[in-house]
Amino acid sequence: MMARRNNIHHLDNDFTRQQNNLNAQQASKMLLKQRRKRRAIIIISFFGILALISTVQIIRAQANLAHVKTQITAQKQKITKKKATQKNLNTKIKQLNDKDYCEKIIRDKYYYSKPGETVYSFPSEVASDVSSSK
Repeated sequence: MMARRNNIHHLDNDFTRQQNNLNAQQASKMLLKQRRKRRAIIIISFFGILALISTVQIIRAQANLAHVKTQITAQKQKITKKKATQKNLNTKIKQLNDKDYCEKIIRDKYYYSKPGETVYSFPSEVASDVSSSK
């Protein structure tokens, strides 16, 4: 097949030049508009990603802070219990260093008596068995 020749010729007058200029200006405006729109989308996306990353870090930090606060509370409770136990043990140590208290414990719990001493027990004051602990 033979190629067809284009029988349409454009006129080279002021009107066609003006129309060509307007079309070129509109095309350049559209291109500029598309470029600006693309740049705006890129910039907004960039800041959106930064905001998302910052939000995730803040949420993680708050969760970590809450976890640490619960650990601190638990440790404070443990410290309080340990201090109470230590106070009780210190009181017992002081009592065991007291000679009269030790003698009382030994006499009540183990039915110990000094040489030549007689121990009388009354029914209302029956001590618990030696093998059981108080």
